[in-house]
Amino acid sequence: MMKRDKKVERKSFTLLELLIVMSIIVLLMSILLPCLMRAKESAYELFAMQVEVNEEGKVLLEIQKPSNRKSYEDNYMIEIHPPSKCHISLKKPYPSRMKLIKRDGQEYIKWRPKWEDIGVHRITVVFEGEKISEQEIAVYVFNKELLDAEKDKSDADEH
Repeated sequence: MMKRDKKVERKSFTLLELLIVMSIIVLLMSILLPCLMRAKESAYELFAMQVEVNEEGKVLLEIQKPSNRKSYEDNYMIEIHPPSKCHISLKKPYPSRMKLIKRDGQEYIKWRPKWEDIGVHRITVVFEGEKISEQEIAVYVFNKELLDAEKDKSDADEH
């Protein structure tokens, strides 16, 4: 006589168990994603080009074509030299995505200009302390290849 095998019972997850596991994963992701985004921004700040405002209040920022641009390129930190013990703010209007940050005790304007931002942007930095003062900065955003092409075109038109 053949002996019958006992039925092997497969234990599977219940819907409730799956939902609990999924909710735990979602909770962990909601905690970790903001931290990862801050870490990413900090890493981009390390790669950012630090530029200073010249005596005339001008800053030159060169950007790459969007097709050649990597996510960490063309990040700029414009150094601000405020008077001691004051609050700094940017007077509107100023380009979007531009923000004030403090790193290593120094104040900066952090900005990653886009292709549409090519041109001159006048920014007013307000210093509020014992007295209120302002500094105007002219930010020139350009692309070298585009400028060279314009120059060649104007030279050709002259001849």
